Amino acid sequence: MIDEVAKERAHKKHGLPLCLLVPIAAVNEQAIRYYVGDVVATLSGGSSPRALLVRAFPPAPADPSIPIWKEPGADVFHRPLQVWVHIAFTRYRRAWQRAFPDEDLGERVLSHTMNRRTAALKGFDFVRLTPTSRSANSSSAFSEGWAVALHREPSQMKANRRSGMFIQYADYTDLMLMLDMKLGGGVMDAANEGRKLIWPRGQLG
Repeated sequence: MIDEVAKERAHKKHGLPLCLLVPIAAVNEQAIRYYVGDVVATLSGGSSPRALLVRAFPPAPADPSIPIWKEPGADVFHRPLQVWVHIAFTRYRRAWQRAFPDEDLGERVLSHTMNRRTAALKGFDFVRLTPTSRSANSSSAFSEGWAVALHREPSQMKANRRSGMFIQYADYTDLMLMLDMKLGGGVMDAANEGRKLIWPRGQLG
């Protein structure tokens, strides 16, 4: 299932094609079950699930003409099994190891594909986890700080409440971070680099 409101936003703002609609945040568990995939296991204890193993619904076929699909690790976008955590959940590394006991994270850290503070301000309770290098994760600090400042603005908070989105799809910088790329420069610099991975000649889909 596609969140049509979130799809429209992703297409209008970023020109993202159907094959690059990658869910990274959800308002609640019900939205995950409806728009992301089937919850096949709860990775945390208690009556209120905080970490979920999700078998994602089949995505649209990748468009081989889009350069980002040639990047190493691009299969992370639509990984069949995904870990989603509540923004208040802190034992996410343990949850990941329960989900993928044979996967060695090594020196990699687990990145929240949407900063938890930003997610809270936008009304999303759950975000997806993906492994990344510590350096790439740290490089996103500036863009994350910018996003928090933006979504603290009263006018933006009102707009968030009226958006009608149950899911948010990844933008250019989110996709770059999932590919373990460093987000150098300012917010627009990072966005421009990400745009080139999708529309190298400047066109939009």
